[in-house]
Amino acid sequence: MDDKVGEITTMAAAAAKEKNYINYSKYPINQFENDADGRYNTLLQSSIKQMNRDGFVSLPSFLLPDAVDALTSCILELEKVGVGFYSTDSHNVFLDADDEQSGVLSPLHPSRIQLNSSKHIINASDLLLAKEAPNLDEIFMTQRSILNFISSVMQTKLYRSTDPFGKFYANIFRAGDGLNYHFDRSEYSISLILQPSEEGGEFQFLPNSRKIVEGWDEMIMDIDDIAEAVAPHSLEIKRPKLAAGDLYLFRGQNSLHRVSEIQKGKRINLILTFNTEPDVRLNKYTLQKFFGVT
Repeated sequence: MDDKVGEITTMAAAAAKEKNYINYSKYPINQFENDADGRYNTLLQSSIKQMNRDGFVSLPSFLLPDAVDALTSCILELEKVGVGFYSTDSHNVFLDADDEQSGVLSPLHPSRIQLNSSKHIINASDLLLAKEAPNLDEIFMTQRSILNFISSVMQTKLYRSTDPFGKFYANIFRAGDGLNYHFDRSEYSISLILQPSEEGGEFQFLPNSRKIVEGWDEMIMDIDDIAEAVAPHSLEIKRPKLAAGDLYLFRGQNSLHRVSEIQKGKRINLILTFNTEPDVRLNKYTLQKFFGVT
């Protein structure tokens, strides 16, 4: 870590101490213990309804504009001074190198096919080492309100990820980058959109599709062909239009998804990860492929 990192975003960090990052006036998730006006319950019930109907929850303008600016500025400055890992490795759909049946499966099977992705990742450890950067542990991960809200929406007890690299991380996609089809290793994730790309970079998501994809003999690559293949299962590909400050919550381990190739501009988002068991860590395959950790 370069000494320059410690000098990054002094003004942004000062602003973080004085202001909330979350738009509590619109999303009163901090009222879960004292919901006198009923606004928290209204938000919760509408989010549960959206999750059950669509397989995801989208909360527009969840982050305040100053928070978006502060986080984006910090991440771009860290990238500028060389912090992070640019991943260009290929990977399979399940982000897992171990498959006892790999010798008898087609090379195009979802567990064997090698898909190309590329993006710049700044992991949790590096983000926390940036002395003047906002402390994302304090802002997001240790807040009871966030954990309580997503657990309530998912209607299951969740735990914050304790992985030192992957509990939260920033993704930076440049023109030509993209994230190919995959299922997450973490069970649940929150994506906070900081900067959409100008062209391309569409988030495409197929809820509750893991068992179906596991049953394919060969991976289907065309998005329209995938839509046709899953139609008999009453599944539909989601393509949410996300803007800076939006929160997106979904079951990434059970839902095939990708970010299409960036055509113009940079796409920046922040990922927060959660699991149904405590002390869950990323596997070696994922750490090496996407985080450069060996």
